[in-house]
Amino acid sequence: MTMPVPAPSERPGLLLVHGWGFTPDFWNPVLDRLDHPDPVTLDFGFFGPDSLAARPTRPFVAVGHSLGALWLLLHRSEAWVGPCAGPCVGLVLLNGFARFGAAPDYPGVAPRIIDRMAHGLDSNPNDVVATFRARAGIATPAPAPARADRLAHALRLLRDADARATLPPDGMATLRILAGRQDPIVPPDMTTASFPAPLPVDWVEDGGHLLPLTHPARCAALIADLLAAVPPARGADPAKDHP
Repeated sequence: MTMPVPAPSERPGLLLVHGWGFTPDFWNPVLDRLDHPDPVTLDFGFFGPDSLAARPTRPFVAVGHSLGALWLLLHRSEAWVGPCAGPCVGLVLLNGFARFGAAPDYPGVAPRIIDRMAHGLDSNPNDVVATFRARAGIATPAPAPARADRLAHALRLLRDADARATLPPDGMATLRILAGRQDPIVPPDMTTASFPAPLPVDWVEDGGHLLPLTHPARCAALIADLLAAVPPARGADPAKDHP
């Protein structure tokens, strides 16, 4: 028997948040493989105007890469309010983490390394971004001159923020995690420290830090799996749900 395909207004919405040193165009290879009618992509404004306020108008799945994953964990319980926003009903974290900076109980990146990047932004932000992008695995230049102030603010977030306590208690149902075994930015020990068992981590054995670019089909399949698993938004009326 053929299952009915939900109308666009009944399908969960989709929100995507990119990582440090990138733009919303980062998501194009994944979106090209997803049959989604109206995805919303946020922009930290690292190379132009920022755009962080938009939200889907019905219950939605949120997808974050790297910094975007941390940002979603930090804001999941507080950002989806207002007359035009549906509730976040699931998270997909790609090359993500619940904390980036090292701590006594956490094997992250040493704060002095993050501070060194921040100091470099004062004199030559474009070089700092280019060096990071090359280490992450992409040789193409940034799309425009870098905004040092916004990049520095995001580095402070990466150094200090800790979202481990925010992980969904029902993670098996509402959370999907994809990580690369060869990730030079977020190595496996950081991933497992962020997302200990029984949280579900899927591994790409040959994957690095840019899975949405290098393995877009794998990322799209994981997102589609969660979109199909959450209840449809049939009959949702955001104006009534959020007075």
